[in-house]
Amino acid sequence: MSNTIEVFQPEYTSLALPASTVMVSLDSVPCDELEPVELVRSGPPEFSWARLAARRDAFAMGQTICLHQLCNRNAPESTVAAVPLFVGRIESIETAIDAQGPRVEVVARDFSAVLDRITVYGQRVRGGDGGTMFLAGLDTIFNPQGRGNAAAGPAFGVDDKQAPPWGCAEAISYLLGEYVRSSDLYRPGLDPLRALTDGRLLRDLDVTGLSLLDALHCCCDAAGLQFRFVPRSGETGPDQAIVFYRNGRGRAIELNCQPFGQPLSLSRTNVATLRCKRDFHPVTHRYIGQGDFKTYEATFELLGAWDPALEDTDYTKFSASTNPQFHEVRDVYRKWCLNEAGDYGLPPHDFSTLFEGAAYIRRRRRFWPALSTDGQGRSLGYFLEVSFDAGLHWWQYVGAFDNLLDECGVWLAGDQLDVDTWVAALKGALRFRITASVVSDERLTCIVADGPVGSTAPVVDRVVTLPRRFQYRKVSSQSVFAPSPNAPDVADDTEALREFLHARAEASLPVTETAQVQTPTLTLHVHPGDRVTSSPDSRDMIGGRYDNRSRAWIESVRIDFRKQSTHLNVVRQRT
Repeated sequence: MSNTIEVFQPEYTSLALPASTVMVSLDSVPCDELEPVELVRSGPPEFSWARLAARRDAFAMGQTICLHQLCNRNAPESTVAAVPLFVGRIESIETAIDAQGPRVEVVARDFSAVLDRITVYGQRVRGGDGGTMFLAGLDTIFNPQGRGNAAAGPAFGVDDKQAPPWGCAEAISYLLGEYVRSSDLYRPGLDPLRALTDGRLLRDLDVTGLSLLDALHCCCDAAGLQFRFVPRSGETGPDQAIVFYRNGRGRAIELNCQPFGQPLSLSRTNVATLRCKRDFHPVTHRYIGQGDFKTYEATFELLGAWDPALEDTDYTKFSASTNPQFHEVRDVYRKWCLNEAGDYGLPPHDFSTLFEGAAYIRRRRRFWPALSTDGQGRSLGYFLEVSFDAGLHWWQYVGAFDNLLDECGVWLAGDQLDVDTWVAALKGALRFRITASVVSDERLTCIVADGPVGSTAPVVDRVVTLPRRFQYRKVSSQSVFAPSPNAPDVADDTEALREFLHARAEASLPVTETAQVQTPTLTLHVHPGDRVTSSPDSRDMIGGRYDNRSRAWIESVRIDFRKQSTHLNVVRQRT
């Protein structure tokens, strides 16, 4: 006993088939004043639209147009069923008068036209009481700088360091749920979206000010997905649904052409014309991902950055309130620098160990706040310490000081130096050190190639720079706070950057062949993303039957009702 069902296509002995027709309805009412001219199905940014010829200009913008294919219902019913092929709203009406007389054409687009007019802004935030509120002044950023900011709902969380990160599925569900009513567009649930996106997370994705259509495309692009809008056949609920898919992973569509010498049969041949273009292959694309510049925290001992000839024992000379010529000696005992560029007659500071052996330029830099934090998770800022006994003991400096912006150093900003500092300076025992961060000259970098490197295949480098998404911050062993008892503000997005590059390489695999196929009859149920195959009895039209490292799929479909043919754009990609 077997449950296998074999379905055979009927044998057409005649080379002429009757013209296929579709029924047009306007606002759910059959309309004989509209005649379909062409129907286009595609992915972003064009999506699906239909052009219809009108007998008169008596239609309004926004009216719903539906194209149906008529078919017989299953036995024992003897009624006729209508299968929807396209649902859209009138977006434009074109009128022309020439030698052939007046012509009126109506163009309808699917639900993508509605999403393209919706702007994304603000955040739906979940408060501490479990309720949500919409804050229009906030930016719509998912996981800023790699930090999670999601909450149940899905919604955005309040400033919480333990907030979970946004996944592609959660972001798509949030955008659709926030800006589109469920009665207008059917969308998949959160669990199917998680399975389709493989649980992939977003990183610093800012969609503020984008249209909802572009925001969805950004979320799908991060997961290697495409989406389109299809009509629904249900009698209740919305008339359109959004469908997410991967190119070449959908249902299989056969494109067959008989070998030369056989009698032509429309059962074995559904290709009328074919034009192919093959690109140069193989080519290896090497993706060089660059994040932000690496940042390191350390404790640096500072040098006195003034002219020793200006030193004096007159206490009032080094105060702005008691010396009118204070500007001449303003740096004496007050300016302390790292001497990273060698400007003060001594060898420049060596960053080799701190920068983990990376190359760097000996130039002026500046200090940035420390990565170490206090008990409340706040940065310690510029932690300046002073020693009055030539470095034997250190105390936190409680006086005012300025962090220099043109070099690594500080300037003691008080009107007068305190007595302990003045006495230690006269003895030559005054020392300063600071715990802060320094930015290196090397970015966080990962390299991923989609083919062999170092072989005869040419290599094309593609540099992807995303400083906000991928960062590297480290508290080095040279810091007095290493290891820190509190959680420091460190980050190492190396693995995340490598995963991003792998996804980018997989989604951007080279297209080796493109083909334009025209069918001899109308092929109404073909969609973008459908996988293209061929029968064993057919010629290898796309050239991928014996290539197990490539797949072919349909990129766009154009159905010509007047010429009774379907035009397919087929793409073959090396996997």
